[in-house]
Amino acid sequence: RLNFPYTPTISIINSVNYSEYGLTHANFQQRAFDSHTNMELNITAPMVVRSVEEALYVYRASLWIRSTMKMAWENDNDPGMPPSVLRFNAHGIYENVPCLIRDFTWNLDSDIDYVEIIPDPVKRPKKIMRIPVTNMFVLSLSTTYSPKDVRENFSVKEYLKGNLKEKGYV
Repeated sequence: RLNFPYTPTISIINSVNYSEYGLTHANFQQRAFDSHTNMELNITAPMVVRSVEEALYVYRASLWIRSTMKMAWENDNDPGMPPSVLRFNAHGIYENVPCLIRDFTWNLDSDIDYVEIIPDPVKRPKKIMRIPVTNMFVLSLSTTYSPKDVRENFSVKEYLKGNLKEKGYV
């Protein structure tokens, strides 16, 4: 679970696809509904470091985010398993939305101060890491729903009533 210590900016992107078909000797093309795409979310989250504890939190948060983008490997319990589906919650508007992290950006800027930490004082007591005092995490998420869940639970009528919000439909 990742909680942002400061309120992030969340951009929601909803799109629809239309197929185009042209009529002979027509000035305008016609469009037919093709599909609705899964919602995309872009999150820009400020991460401020004022102590060694906050620096460790930022580092561990970045490590956790990157780990959620990797499949299980040979030495893991379930090698070959794809990244887990995460759940997104924000402001009471988005509840339990199933999503995947597609992109993660963390800039280590040159024009700011850094806090020095020792991330693992037991195993590597002399290993020093530097974490910027002001950070910006930028994530791109895609919602994802299983075909079975959509088939058994989704309807536009129930969606408009707000009855699917707890199931993560946005």
